[in-house]
Amino acid sequence: CFARPAMSKRPAESSNGHSSHNDHSAHNGSSSKMPRLVTEEELERMVQERLEQARAAAAAAPTAASSAASSAAASLPLMAETFNPNDPVHGLLQLPEVIRRVVDTPTFHRLRHVKQLATCELVYPGATHNRWIHSVGCASLAHQMVKGLKHRQPSLEITDRDILCVTLAALCHDLGHVCFGHTFEVFLHSVGRDKRRRLQASAAARGTTLTEEDEADLLRYEKWRHERGSTMLLQALFTEVRGHLEEAGLRVDEQGDDFACITELVDPPKRLEELSQRGTLLTDWGTVVSGRPVAKAWLYEIVSNWRSGIDIDKFDYMRRDALFLGIRREFDHNRYLMGVRVTEDANGVKTIAPPRKDKANLRENMLELRKMLHRAAYQHKTTKKLELHLIDILKIMDEQPLLTGVGGRRLTISEAALEVDPVAYPKLTDTFILSKLLDREDPALERAAQEYEVRFVRRQLMRLVGDWDLPRDGDEGSMRLPEAEAVIQGVKRCYTRFAHLKSPGVPVRDVPIEELRCQTVALTYGMGHCDPISRVHFHGARNGPEAEIDSDSKPLGHKVFFFWNPEPSARLDEVTLERISYSFNRWANDQVENERASARARMPPPSRSPVRSLNRPRKLQIQSSCPTDMDDDERMRAIAHLPI
Repeated sequence: CFARPAMSKRPAESSNGHSSHNDHSAHNGSSSKMPRLVTEEELERMVQERLEQARAAAAAAPTAASSAASSAAASLPLMAETFNPNDPVHGLLQLPEVIRRVVDTPTFHRLRHVKQLATCELVYPGATHNRWIHSVGCASLAHQMVKGLKHRQPSLEITDRDILCVTLAALCHDLGHVCFGHTFEVFLHSVGRDKRRRLQASAAARGTTLTEEDEADLLRYEKWRHERGSTMLLQALFTEVRGHLEEAGLRVDEQGDDFACITELVDPPKRLEELSQRGTLLTDWGTVVSGRPVAKAWLYEIVSNWRSGIDIDKFDYMRRDALFLGIRREFDHNRYLMGVRVTEDANGVKTIAPPRKDKANLRENMLELRKMLHRAAYQHKTTKKLELHLIDILKIMDEQPLLTGVGGRRLTISEAALEVDPVAYPKLTDTFILSKLLDREDPALERAAQEYEVRFVRRQLMRLVGDWDLPRDGDEGSMRLPEAEAVIQGVKRCYTRFAHLKSPGVPVRDVPIEELRCQTVALTYGMGHCDPISRVHFHGARNGPEAEIDSDSKPLGHKVFFFWNPEPSARLDEVTLERISYSFNRWANDQVENERASARARMPPPSRSPVRSLNRPRKLQIQSSCPTDMDDDERMRAIAHLPI
């Protein structure tokens, strides 16, 4: 027999040292609380009853069972937050151990050799950070954001798989970036334009047009994006660490395809915007997305936000770039991460919603900071010069097959990128290109190495002719950003006809059109002509999406950079530079006058009183290495009386 002891307490004494009447009564009845002896059969029956009760409770509460499973998943060794790199921006990070297994692979390690800001470090010496630390920082922000939502909104039923998918997507979103980042994209687009001109000239000589095959080939150059490389390298990474990812809990089942989810989070399907515009996103979600059901559509707005562009990628790179550029301004992303919630939009689709009170903070501290970084660093005139010189050097290098691809096939750098060759593509890093230029061991690259030394080492850069801020709404009218080729052709015509009006006693130097370079830039909030704030669903006192016009929205800016790139020996020809600057100013003035004439033609006729004459045009905002006197320009225009 077994004894089941009963717990007893010593009766409390009264203040005079004697037990109270109630205590005495309880003491007298203490014999009923003596341990009761049970047989072995009775004990076994009691255990069976308890087991039956536990089974019944588990069957009646599947949610509790799934919660227990989630807790068990959290106890997996690879989900323990033991990967703690020290980030100069975010401090000591806390990431799952499985992230370390991904980071310590050759596929991810190559990002250490791709600079975040490419040529900016030659203007801002501190901007030497790379895409490796940016990607790890993004992973930390995504991990922190989804964990916070899980804590604040248990009804979302966020699983550890959801958290890990978002964290891995943030970690791998820049996996496909190659040497010099977005400058390489501009290089490939430029190669495509050059190839198009050659093919069009050849077709015109034959009296034909470009074939469909030619157009398809040219579009590969002109529409190339690094996301294709990200998808390829991401699949290679899945193969490399599949065992670790499955050990951490990722799988394919009725709840979703975790591996497809990560791929879609990195590069959301483009049709999501179309479905949202039509109001069918809720019903048609499953036709374009396979990683998660529509109930978790909000997950697709964290890493690469297809709705508004406000995502953790921008939070990290703006904070990080500002720090290393030495710009003393930052956006408080922690306020956003702690205040954000998931609510339903007008069509019933769950979306990320910051507090309405943070609307001004988003615009003034995040979107304006992005524009400031573009003006101060990304679109700095010297940065643009170095980018154009780098593109010239890459074109020279592209004449030689420098890479070995699948099957030992030799590829040029453009071919490796276009074909996303699994062997050659990962080799396209800053370190690879710069080592070829600096070691000077390949005679076929000597011309490219010499150009690099002259332009980057000795800093004999092209000259700035003009840096023009196009008129915006509220000035002479909103002007459309012109094509770079059209600008070059227009300035060349002006130079041919009017260069002699400047410094008449000095012979006019012939300027080949190849020496004239132009880049056009649209300074936006990251969503083209759309205002991201108008696409954000705020939560707070007044629920619902933003339907009113945002009076704080500022007009978008456009810039035209125009450069003269002569032989290094002619760089100091100030008279020619002044004449080209004068020609650029004439061309720009005529563009504004043509725009004003078009605006007058669109105005309705006066009904009662004549319309007052338009105000005199404002002085154009053009910066130049050799500024021209606008009063002198007007005098020259009066003498010439020649239309452009």
